[in-house]
Amino acid sequence: MLRYKEKVRKMFYHAYNGYLDFAFPFDELKPISCAGHDTWGSFSLTLIDALDTLLVMGNATEFRRAVDLVLATVNPEANVNVSVFETNIRVVGGLLTAHMLAGRVEGMPLEPGWPCSGPLLRLAERMAERLLPAFNTDTGMPFGTVNLKYGVHKTETPITCTAGVGTFLLEFGALSRLTGDPQYEKAALRALDALWKSRSPIGLVGNHINVQTAVWTATDAGIGAGVDSYFEYLVKGALLFQRPHLMKQFYEFEDSINRNVRHGDWFHWVSMTKGVTSLPIYQSLEAFWPGLLTLVGKVDDASRIMLQYSTLLRRYGIPPEFYHLTDQEPVNGRAAYPLRPEMAESLMYLYRATDDPHWLELAAQMVDAIESSAKTRCGYATVNKVQDHSIEDRMESFFLAETTKYLYLIFDPENFLHNDGSYSREIETTNGPCIVEAGGYIYNTEAHPLDPSIIHCCSAKKQAEREALNKFSSNIDFVSLLHFDEIMLNREEMRRKEDLDLVGEKKRTEKSEYIKQQYGSEELEFEVDPSFIQKRKPTLQEIFDQAEIKDFIRKARLMDEDSQKKKNEKGIVVNLAETIRVTLEEIANETTHLDDEKIDWSIISKMVLQKSEAVKVRVIQTKVTNACVLLDQIGYSAIWRRFLSTIYEHHIYPKYRIPFTQGPACFAGEEPREADNYQTKHPDNKHRIYPGDLDLSISQFSLGRPYVSMESEGFEFLTAPIPGFRSKFYGLGFTSAANFSIKA
Repeated sequence: MLRYKEKVRKMFYHAYNGYLDFAFPFDELKPISCAGHDTWGSFSLTLIDALDTLLVMGNATEFRRAVDLVLATVNPEANVNVSVFETNIRVVGGLLTAHMLAGRVEGMPLEPGWPCSGPLLRLAERMAERLLPAFNTDTGMPFGTVNLKYGVHKTETPITCTAGVGTFLLEFGALSRLTGDPQYEKAALRALDALWKSRSPIGLVGNHINVQTAVWTATDAGIGAGVDSYFEYLVKGALLFQRPHLMKQFYEFEDSINRNVRHGDWFHWVSMTKGVTSLPIYQSLEAFWPGLLTLVGKVDDASRIMLQYSTLLRRYGIPPEFYHLTDQEPVNGRAAYPLRPEMAESLMYLYRATDDPHWLELAAQMVDAIESSAKTRCGYATVNKVQDHSIEDRMESFFLAETTKYLYLIFDPENFLHNDGSYSREIETTNGPCIVEAGGYIYNTEAHPLDPSIIHCCSAKKQAEREALNKFSSNIDFVSLLHFDEIMLNREEMRRKEDLDLVGEKKRTEKSEYIKQQYGSEELEFEVDPSFIQKRKPTLQEIFDQAEIKDFIRKARLMDEDSQKKKNEKGIVVNLAETIRVTLEEIANETTHLDDEKIDWSIISKMVLQKSEAVKVRVIQTKVTNACVLLDQIGYSAIWRRFLSTIYEHHIYPKYRIPFTQGPACFAGEEPREADNYQTKHPDNKHRIYPGDLDLSISQFSLGRPYVSMESEGFEFLTAPIPGFRSKFYGLGFTSAANFSIKA
């Protein structure tokens, strides 16, 4: 074991040093030509991805130096298009983990507010903030690409893979808990909720979806590429943030997958609506599944599946990207092994759960195969074909972030990431004392470990618990603590209590302005102050004067014509804007007196139509969006053009189903601004509530209804079953549970 631990360590440093020597500050190393190139965003991606692996292997000195390089070179506002998914899992995830693990580094300068503040955390937040415009869609599911400087382009495709929608909760949730800003976690939860609601009648999700309409555009269902990490984040998000409803969703998906996608211990691609096989193919990304099952305690099933996958390791040494299950050979053109970590990941989980040396043996085979086939002068290359182990000139950053890390952890049983809670340390923070580094690390899909104790330490719940404990210690009311009044009262008693409350309400003379309540009886009991009615204007009144509107438009046109003659555009625009503002305020003031409960809006619509002249709207045959609207015609001004465009966009064109997108306004000869082609608005999710948002802190010390509410959250879904008796017979992998049975 020690020999392979050292072998993996040398493997990591050969690739890491090769990147720094030949590729930094580019994203990745070309291991054959020994050069660098940008792939995902031009922010030294491999260095960020490798930060925590340095600490896993005990190199605190290089970690400090690498952190300084990252802080000095990474620009989250660069004018570059990036993958929202990849930037989140690699960059935001890598920075968050480096921030959390920085407290373990002796001599590392930490801010007084750590772990709830720090330069790496701020950089992670700035990067995540640049991703938020992608979530501003009709469904809350994000676009696949965003420009870090400008936002989402108006012509960006709305088609995104399922994993690109459902793989944000760990990073965004951790960021919200560490910073106290809930917008990140809510954006991720809304995307997950939209995916869950889009599942098929048989409980499956497809591969690609339109994030604006929630219509599936690729309907193949499976557990591999394009879908995999969605299931992973349901499980890990439930565990990290104590959200049982996510684990319940995973179990429902697992049941549907076992019924429709699983064939023996292999998994096919099937129709998401019918469950009929469309592709009998194994994908290398599927190898994460046994590790995920192990994490939820289903070790027997995970072992059975992993034994099946291990046949590929024994045959080729490393797994191909695609393997045809009918033809029993790698798919032509998809037989590469790009140094992927999923097989090593599941081996790590299974070995930690079982101590079965068979998993250790398979991990050693992977190390030997990579070392003999992929090593180059300056790094490790993608194996182009597993049949002949030819190589190509690419080394993705996940080789340093995931593959070497998981392999190293298999051969290092005493690593701090394996802490089972037997040791920790206490620190003082702005939220009071906290226990950190207590184990239970949750790995994101790029193998960046997140510390649950640090996340809890900085969260709003921790602050709420601290305040509640202070209140509890100074003022204890044991009667309200037990909530005897709530537990013992039956419905009749509750109704009598409400009747008594009503009697008391009627006796209150100081609250006579307007009371209107109904208490379950057929009659409506209310009390009205006459002075309140006298102050109100008549409910129905004419608020639209067609003549005034026509006169307003005529004056506006005359003002614009006059502005062209006098070359005094600025003053006229200001006056016109003020006129528009005053007019809109008058309309708003009139409409505030309308009584919504009494108006028949169909009558109002008829009144408006009768007073309005019929206007023919020319139907646009060709859709033109984002074109520069020139302001060189008489009657055109920027404010007037925007005013008309808004009316047409929201009130006229939608009736005729005409697609319309406002473009930038500019003067003759002026080039449109690049920023006008992007939208940067963040999604507004602050009022959205999701299961698990219930405050589970000890803010109400009750053994009554609040406790029942917590119980209904379903925390039993966060527990794992005990390994079964048959698991004792899995030694060296010679016995498969599929054909093992016990006879009475």
